Amino acid sequence: MAKYLEISETLKQEILDGKYEKEGKIPTEYELVSRFNVSRQTVRQAIACLKNEGYLYQVQGSGTYVSKPSRQIRKSGKTSATVMVICTYISDYIFPSIIRGIENKLSSNGITINLVATGNRIDTERRILQKILSEPDVDGIIVEGTKTGFPNPNIALYREIQKLEIPLIFLHCSYPELSNSITVGMKEMDGGRYSITSLVALGCRKFGAIFKSDDRQGLLRYAGFCDGLLDSGLDLDSATVRWYTTEDLDRDKEILSTHILDDFAEEDGVVCYNDQVALNFINAFKTANRPLPKLFSFDHSHLCDIFPPEVISIGHRKEELGVVAATKMINMLEGKKEDSVFLDWVI
Repeated sequence: MAKYLEISETLKQEILDGKYEKEGKIPTEYELVSRFNVSRQTVRQAIACLKNEGYLYQVQGSGTYVSKPSRQIRKSGKTSATVMVICTYISDYIFPSIIRGIENKLSSNGITINLVATGNRIDTERRILQKILSEPDVDGIIVEGTKTGFPNPNIALYREIQKLEIPLIFLHCSYPELSNSITVGMKEMDGGRYSITSLVALGCRKFGAIFKSDDRQGLLRYAGFCDGLLDSGLDLDSATVRWYTTEDLDRDKEILSTHILDDFAEEDGVVCYNDQVALNFINAFKTANRPLPKLFSFDHSHLCDIFPPEVISIGHRKEELGVVAATKMINMLEGKKEDSVFLDWVI
């Protein structure tokens, strides 16, 4: 047996015996060279073997660390896997379809999913991530980030997950701080641009919009909305824009209706963050017995069945998005490299 393989087997057994559990990492290359009386290249070959098998991972400038048991099992030939799916709201009007796409694809490949929800709360997200890191029973994570539009104190936990090389896929949007993350989402800015193009084509010239500020989807749709105005030769001050957060809705389910009539009294075209917001507009104007402006919305959910013809809603590829995310997860569990992908809206 080659010397580097002997060293690899020795270190592997020591890892399994818990010798390095307290320190969390193995001795330095220099110490291993001295211990085994071999060259640094031989030590590096041994470490490379253990990294490939999932027993070790390296942090530049810090050292070589022992991986969590879940990573070791997954890389050493485990025949089944468990994927944690973290969403903001399980019963949200588009997420059941996304979950169905994920579950159908993973289960058909013998992969179990555990589903949890954060309620779009950072403290709940933190507890879930801490549990994943402390209990070695998760082989991959598909997550809808919590309040991706705001700074998030849980970024360090996500980075720890990345260090452990646990496959991690974000749905819709990732956090800007995690520049190397894999995301499966929609082309949010394109949707925002199309909102203005559509309303201009209907003869609208004075615009309003309401977006969600604590999720990056809202920020990106707003960015596309602004691009659409400028591309159409319109001034940014020709639009009235209002924002809301998760907490706004938690405090008052009707808050979106409270100022709609005053804020959008003169606009002939209004862009809504999603179909739920559009429904608030429709109800507010209907209750006041006032003519409804042309509305543009996102997601084309089941709510569209009750919308009047003044409403345009572009379609979210719900189940397809789930299937794409699950397919990428399967590939990553098999050690394949994946990239982010953003799907076109259904017009």
